[in-house]
Amino acid sequence: MSANDTSNLTRRGVVTGAGAATVLTSSQTLAADRKNPILGHAIATIGVPDVAAAQAMYEAGIGLYEVNKGKVSEGVAASWGAPAMEGRPWVMMRCESKDPTFRIRIVQVDPVPGYRTMATWGLNAIEMISEDIYAVNERVLSAGFDVIGEPRPLSEAYASVHAMQVKGPGEELFYYASDMTGENEFDLITPKSPVDRIFNAVVGTPNIRGSRAFYSHVLGMKLGGVQEFKVRMVSDALGYDRDIAIEMGSAKGRWAGSSIEFDAYPVGLSGPRPRAPGQLPPGVSMMSLATDDFDSIDVSYAAAPAVLYGGGRAATFVGPSGEWVEIIEEI
Repeated sequence: MSANDTSNLTRRGVVTGAGAATVLTSSQTLAADRKNPILGHAIATIGVPDVAAAQAMYEAGIGLYEVNKGKVSEGVAASWGAPAMEGRPWVMMRCESKDPTFRIRIVQVDPVPGYRTMATWGLNAIEMISEDIYAVNERVLSAGFDVIGEPRPLSEAYASVHAMQVKGPGEELFYYASDMTGENEFDLITPKSPVDRIFNAVVGTPNIRGSRAFYSHVLGMKLGGVQEFKVRMVSDALGYDRDIAIEMGSAKGRWAGSSIEFDAYPVGLSGPRPRAPGQLPPGVSMMSLATDDFDSIDVSYAAAPAVLYGGGRAATFVGPSGEWVEIIEEI
């Protein structure tokens, strides 16, 4: 399935794995024992109605700074499989730490009536490390972000880790996490600025086993175990009891702190991500993963790989839950 076809994803197609099957080529084989070709997160792309307004919020709220800006070219739009993105403004931003491996790209997409974060399948949140989320809380509130989960300890089992959740102007959701005691029970990466790089991307899935199998067998990523957690934001968005736990699992890249989290959404209460025709999805639109073994990744891309960003090749596919994934070659 090309990226253009994601607006036609059906509930049955994704749940039964038909959506996932379409991104595999006929020569695809299991690859659990091969080298993990995924290094980690390179770019998180955020779709918002007003790029300039969002940029100002990100600068004031989490200290991002502009790297460059422009308009989406015909080649990039074609590579994404989103031709209606051509000519739309974007800005590339970086954390104050100047981490060389990660950026946030904000692009303009049209509002999608009725879209709510955490209520559909696909990319729903990105999680960033911070020095002190209580200080972050003050900054994001003053910048106009909507704090939907106030800072608190993650759980009794991980009491040293404190987390919060923040919604931006395009219904994009950010988690921020801090090790507040130095115990680092969750093995977090160490921040080098008040808010530093992404260490996790959250995918809502109707088929957690299918998602885990895809990222393990197709992308060769290392899997974490499956556990059950109560996730208040998901239960509130989908309207089920907060005391009900959902399954969660992860896949990891080779860089420290580069993981993808799979949250098992109740199928009867969730569905495919809506988007404007020919555009990227709203909110957390796409994750870009860096690789040093581009040719080993055997998926059906929206367009042939091409050199787009002045370095190695890049290409985009749609994953088994409707998540948009761009692969970027590190050279």
